[in-house]
Amino acid sequence: MMRILRKWGVIVAVVVVCAAVATFGQTNNANAYISELRQTLRLRLEPDNVNAYVSRGNAKFERGQYQDAIADYDQVLQLLPDNASGYNLRGLAKLALGHFEDAIADYDQALQLLPDDANAHLYRGFAKLELGQFQEAIADADQALQLWPDDAFAYIIRGEAKVCLGQYLESVADFNQAIQLQPGDARAYVGRANVRTHLGQYDDAIADLDQALQLQPDYARAYLVLGGAKSRLGQYDDAIADYDQALQLQPDYPAAYVGLGHAKTHLGQYQDAIANYDQALQLWPDYARAYFFRGRAKVELGQYQDAITDYDQALQLQPDEAAGFLRRGIAKAHLGQYQDAITDYDQALQLQPGNASAYHYRVLAKLNAGQDRNPIADYDQALQFLPNFAASY
Repeated sequence: MMRILRKWGVIVAVVVVCAAVATFGQTNNANAYISELRQTLRLRLEPDNVNAYVSRGNAKFERGQYQDAIADYDQVLQLLPDNASGYNLRGLAKLALGHFEDAIADYDQALQLLPDDANAHLYRGFAKLELGQFQEAIADADQALQLWPDDAFAYIIRGEAKVCLGQYLESVADFNQAIQLQPGDARAYVGRANVRTHLGQYDDAIADLDQALQLQPDYARAYLVLGGAKSRLGQYDDAIADYDQALQLQPDYPAAYVGLGHAKTHLGQYQDAIANYDQALQLWPDYARAYFFRGRAKVELGQYQDAITDYDQALQLQPDEAAGFLRRGIAKAHLGQYQDAITDYDQALQLQPGNASAYHYRVLAKLNAGQDRNPIADYDQALQFLPNFAASY
């Protein structure tokens, strides 16, 4: 979907790719190249021509030359420092480079100049989604939808943020709305499939992913979510094939390496899994999920101290992850560090009071530390939250 921004200053009819933010695909490369040459010649005759910088920047953007496009948009803003459109365009190029915080700064500036700028709310919400600022992303999507009620991408942003917050039923409603507005948008089907996977609706999730791949056969994220659904069904070999396909399409995809490692861990291929987590962390050194899962694989190999180091790193990045404290506690208990393990289990239960495993392992740690004279109460608590927990019986 193409969106034409409103007119600001002397900038007229600026065309921006809207629904392709996630991939920033290059379109009509030959025409973009001709446009770039034409505007370069124009600027030699008129060095202060704002429209020429805008047009040349847009041509560079279409060709995937995002840093060069930013240089042209910089020129626009030097000539017209109060032009909201210039900040919008530069913000979009920064999004394409993955410079999300810098993009947010540009959209903040655009919104200071034009508080009802739906475009700035929309893409600032996308940048915040990518940074894990889910509530803020929802707020921006809400604002964009007040101004543009039929914008499918705003529903997708809001839906994806709600998934990350565990608001699954609300997110399904957003993806349904996005699909109704734009039935050819593969990203909406993938988003809904992701929610359905979380809800255990695996057949429906796979149907959505099949639809997404019909619309966009080279969509790496569709294969990623498909691998996740198959992993949850215990189809780990099939999941590995899907993750491999995602990586063929997008070799620098950290989440696909983590998914691959997770499936291999379940197959007992711990060394291979660790190698996959290493690859994910080379691409994204602050990827908390990769540290969590690598720690788990190391525990299986008896590398308890190395696992604790991974859990330490993961919990620095994501300190509200109950499972991280639980897993670190298990590693510490293996090393005989029972009191430290108990502290971790306590923290897991503060974050997730219904965590039956934390109750179970805390009892074991207390017994080994000689502290628990009446373990039955903790086991009762574990079984209250998970009645089929055989280990507690």
